[in-house]
Amino acid sequence: MKTFAKTDVRYWSTKLVQRTNTEWHARIRFGGRQNWWPLKTANRDQAAMKARDLWLSLQAQGFEATEASFKPWTIVPPVAASKQLTIGEFMKAVSAVAVVRPTTLTTYGRKLRFLVSQIIKVKGTRSKHDYVHGGAAKWRANIDATPLAALTPEKILQWRTGYISRHDDQPLKRGSAQQTAASIIRSAKALFSPKIIRNLGIQLPSPLPFDGVDLGKRPRTRYRSKINAGELARDAHAELKEAEPEQFKIFLLAFGAGLRRSEIDRLTWQHFNWSKGTISIETTEYGMTKTATSAEEIDVGTDLIDYFRQAKMESKNEFVIESKASPIAAPHWNHYRADCHFKSLLAWLRLKGVTARNPLHTLRKEFGSLINQQFGIFAASVALRHSNINITREAYVDRKERIALNIGALMKSQAKSESGS
Repeated sequence: MKTFAKTDVRYWSTKLVQRTNTEWHARIRFGGRQNWWPLKTANRDQAAMKARDLWLSLQAQGFEATEASFKPWTIVPPVAASKQLTIGEFMKAVSAVAVVRPTTLTTYGRKLRFLVSQIIKVKGTRSKHDYVHGGAAKWRANIDATPLAALTPEKILQWRTGYISRHDDQPLKRGSAQQTAASIIRSAKALFSPKIIRNLGIQLPSPLPFDGVDLGKRPRTRYRSKINAGELARDAHAELKEAEPEQFKIFLLAFGAGLRRSEIDRLTWQHFNWSKGTISIETTEYGMTKTATSAEEIDVGTDLIDYFRQAKMESKNEFVIESKASPIAAPHWNHYRADCHFKSLLAWLRLKGVTARNPLHTLRKEFGSLINQQFGIFAASVALRHSNINITREAYVDRKERIALNIGALMKSQAKSESGS
């Protein structure tokens, strides 16, 4: 077996370890100390190059200088007691230590800033969304200058109560507000998790903003099917297969295989196993899976496999869904290379009566419901690749079979029994 020097990227490629479900780490010994170094990437080749550079830095500059370059959060100076920590300073410190996907961190930060703006009563105008002329940056700077101490458990609970009670006379809107408030609190609270807080190296207010704050009571959100699955599939075949083939492929992958939008967007032909009749969902250079349990082989019906096998023969693209947009984008934002096809399909689905906020996700839920009807809840949970069967039961499947007691038949049976005796 050929061996490589530590100056060779190929050496480090064999030494990488995925300590989380998304990112590579390297354990390197230097100066009598052995440390784990997070490489902040899910791409193996990039991680190997970074590990090689890290080792070279240790040899040339020593441990302290290398740590300052590759693990800057370990040397973040504590904030002076006389200076109040701001939202912006807190977010900067969190971004240095949080081992989460960039898009997830962006979402958490956006929810935290929205919550702060509500509590300090900063009204957002249209300029808040102006990323070209500086309106968004100005709004964000205003929020980031707010002391973190302004966010207290009492104020968060008061905000939640006020946010929900505005719709006390409208049950549907109140339920929606309960879900929204829970989502905002869940995301913002994640920034204060013990795994993050213990590594920040800064002085935080006491109590922490979300100490004792739960998500609150939320309405049950179990999926209720309002579509005719057979009719919808028939219309898609008749109206999309020839006229809009990319939309038809998206429809089949969501409705027939339960794939998420991001999974469909970056699916390549290499993910298909034609002989086994499966699609493999895995982390690639174009993106990561949603969770560790999302990485799985999905069984696909023979009719879908036959269709996609023929589509591959006619395709000249690496991706299943063809698009002129680049698959590479800024890591902090969700980017769909086939966004134009997604939007067109969503419009078509709404015309067909799929009126949920996210019609494409409704197809995934309908897929789970049909699997549940034929094979049971456990099979549906596996097919949907959920980490917990409760997620499947509570939010993703509709009970299509009827469970009803026929009283008339019961009485006839009793009467027959009595007449016979």
